Amino acid sequence: MTELDLSPTPTITWPDSYATEPGLSLEEIVRPYGSSTVVSFLAADGTRDSASYDLLARRIATAAHRLRAAGLRPGDPVAVTLTNDLPTVTAALGVWAAGGTLVSLPPPPRRNREGYAERFGAVLDAMECRLHLTEAPDAAPLTARVRPLPIAALQGEERVGDPEPAIPRTALVQFTSGSIGTPKGVAVRGDAFAGHVKMISRCFDLEPGRDTVATWLPLYHDLGFVCFFGSALYARTNQTHLDPKAFVLDPSRWLTLLAEERATVSGAPNFGFRLASRVPYPEGLDLSAMRCCLNAAERVVWSDLLDFHKVAGPLGFRWEAVMPAYGLAEGTVGVSCTVRGRGPMLGPDGHVSLGPPLPGNRYTVSAGPAPGSLLLDSDWLFEGYWTADGFQRREAGLFDTDDAAFVHDGELFVVGRRADVASVSGHNVFAEDVEAVALTSGGPELLGCAAFKHRSEGGERFGLVLEISPRAREAAPELARAARRAVSETLGTRVAPLLVVQRGAIPRTTSGKPRRAALREAVLGGELPPRRVLATLA
Repeated sequence: MTELDLSPTPTITWPDSYATEPGLSLEEIVRPYGSSTVVSFLAADGTRDSASYDLLARRIATAAHRLRAAGLRPGDPVAVTLTNDLPTVTAALGVWAAGGTLVSLPPPPRRNREGYAERFGAVLDAMECRLHLTEAPDAAPLTARVRPLPIAALQGEERVGDPEPAIPRTALVQFTSGSIGTPKGVAVRGDAFAGHVKMISRCFDLEPGRDTVATWLPLYHDLGFVCFFGSALYARTNQTHLDPKAFVLDPSRWLTLLAEERATVSGAPNFGFRLASRVPYPEGLDLSAMRCCLNAAERVVWSDLLDFHKVAGPLGFRWEAVMPAYGLAEGTVGVSCTVRGRGPMLGPDGHVSLGPPLPGNRYTVSAGPAPGSLLLDSDWLFEGYWTADGFQRREAGLFDTDDAAFVHDGELFVVGRRADVASVSGHNVFAEDVEAVALTSGGPELLGCAAFKHRSEGGERFGLVLEISPRAREAAPELARAARRAVSETLGTRVAPLLVVQRGAIPRTTSGKPRRAALREAVLGGELPPRRVLATLA
């Protein structure tokens, strides 16, 4: 492995033509007849289910026919949780082929399914949604108005000659990653979705016959469905999707998947890079085909990138393939991204560049002390939110992302959520700052962490929870002291309380981000199960 050249490079912008050139309509995208390239799904047990795009198109047509027979009318919303399997994806695309609006629900939690049904059912009722596609044939209805329809009933390949209605203006409703508490469904236009996945496919430079997209990301999240599945479907390239549970149980499955599929395009949130760098790999793993790998959906940590390269670099994974990026559901998915082939770049104050704006995106940072509020204008902006109170149309003008950011040499640096910032000795400290510093203090035993803001007698401060591997149980007290010491020395603030917990104890959103409000309530309310708490510093 050659030594990395980490010297700053001039900003290279994405071509505007990626957004402005003509492309396929969404109706054309979901009818991939005649293409022999393959979409595959790998279950946690290694079972593979595959179909050529041509076969997928026939199955989509069948699903659309059966949806119409079940009462779907053009323009109707249809709810489904997009799991990483072929029948569910076929049914979801069948909604579009039948002229419906696809409502992508996050999965229900293992506990409190009644609360989930109440919250999301209220939004579906407000949308006048009447169909919910489910894997379980005997699933209970979310509300009295919403009828469950088994996904298995939509499968088949019979010849159908139904008319092909247009997809409604609002093609997709995707819930924000923080919607577990108060659901907010982001309404995306069909032309915005089609133009966005075309733009992403150009940025990845996807070519049928050459490229394979492979990820473990859940398709119920916008990064998995829009960015990776959508761009590969647009370009008609091979794509493979691993059950996310397989990665959670064994993080080596991601890079092993990339080698087995000879994948050229992939991506993950930063925690995926961290976990993948802390497990062993078999001899002979070849990752030299990889050329585009997004790091997105949460704060990119420079030390995690370096640790990842130490492991993946000797296997042929080029540093230049890693592309830190920023996006959000309200922008369909992508807002900015490191240009293909350059590699990550460290910027001011240890922040990692998230690249220049992607084609079709324009943003500014509000005036005042840096960092300011990130305000977005885009060809791909959402129409508004669906909530239990009905549709709330997006206000005209720039959209406030609620993220604090700055622009340096034409590239975007996102610092954190404005709601998660505290004033410490006259300067702002973000929860993401606390987490980034803590992660550098623990070594390979520290798998993740989350900070939350709260008020104490001395004013605002942060609590911190560290997740560690089972083998590090005895080291929990020292890991806690090391993290507190690192945060104090680097940021000038003392975290309290500080807990070390078993992996999986931190509540997270559907995209893996920490749910800080829920964590604060659990820690300060003493609701974390004692058996999962390994060490505590008051």
